[in-house]
Amino acid sequence: MNHTMKQPLFTPSRLSLAVCALVLAQSALAQDFIKGGQDKFTLNIGGIVNDFDTGVALNGATSGGTPLNMEGNGLTNRTSSLMLSGTWRAAENHRFDLLYFGASRSGSHQYASDVTVGDNVIPAGFTVNAEAKSDYFLADYRYSFYKTNAFELGGVLGFYGSNFDFTVTGTGTNGGTSKTVSATASTTVPLPVLGLSADWYVAPRWKVSSALMGLSAKVGDVDGSVRVFQLGTDYMFTRNWGMGLSYMSSRLNVDVTKSDFNGHLDWNSNAFMLYATLKY
Repeated sequence: MNHTMKQPLFTPSRLSLAVCALVLAQSALAQDFIKGGQDKFTLNIGGIVNDFDTGVALNGATSGGTPLNMEGNGLTNRTSSLMLSGTWRAAENHRFDLLYFGASRSGSHQYASDVTVGDNVIPAGFTVNAEAKSDYFLADYRYSFYKTNAFELGGVLGFYGSNFDFTVTGTGTNGGTSKTVSATASTTVPLPVLGLSADWYVAPRWKVSSALMGLSAKVGDVDGSVRVFQLGTDYMFTRNWGMGLSYMSSRLNVDVTKSDFNGHLDWNSNAFMLYATLKY
């Protein structure tokens, strides 16, 4: 009777080939994602949830305005809106970043004392209605003075811009007569920023980034300071598509002496952003 020897399923040569194939497959898969710091263009579109703390004082021609905490005046301190951001890597160590979002809020509160808004006085006991609209814009240039496929450290030179529109209206009865007192103010706040950024490329598909920037400066009729801190992470599901989550803290403290806004503005924001990201 002839006995045929069965060949082992895994011989040393076959095992070696299998290991090599697995390594090559993993290597090819890893190379399918854009390597850290090699993306040319990034676009982020998503939602932002902001937690605000806003203080405003609108001065008149001869008197100072009453400091108003807008959230204490009935404005919701938390709101959500659309956010857009993007990065263009113009060269190996040169990047340009943009970020935009807006917010609109309204509320009311009854004061037990007089409230001075511009040249108007809202008597005690009146209901004060407030509306606030704001647009936030941050643009910066980043130069990477240290860069590898795993880590990137850069300097930031940027421009912070925001636009604020406030409407304060008091309604009530004074001496038996219904009365309405209203004041509006609008201003843009342009300030330069300087700072540092750091990007850690944990893997070709996973990045953790952070930035800190700010400055005190006087630009025309705006005199004050701004500070921005950012911390976020992106994870790519395919070579070009992924998702990101980031946190941003902003603080603006300025005095403005314009014809349509004469007063003080103290604006604080803590924001969480969840977005889809497209990379090339």
